Amino acid sequence: MKYREFVKWCNERACDGCWGMLEAMICIWVLEEVRKAPFWRREKVWREQYENDVVNQIVEPTNQKIKELCGMRNGGKR
Repeated sequence: MKYREFVKWCNERACDGCWGMLEAMICIWVLEEVRKAPFWRREKVWREQYENDVVNQIVEPTNQKIKELCGMRNGGKR
């Protein structure tokens, strides 16, 4: 996941409310930390310091939970 994709994902979760408070706080902190770097280095900082942990521990589990909940709302159909 690229840094811009992460920013977009966070904005979508902020709009739809499909994340918990802890996930939101961690993502906001990560965004703030990456934004401290000059814009031309942000992608590198994201990839080297945050991408693996954030994607594996927050983004993927949240996306999975969203899929499960959407399946339940549609009567189990996907």
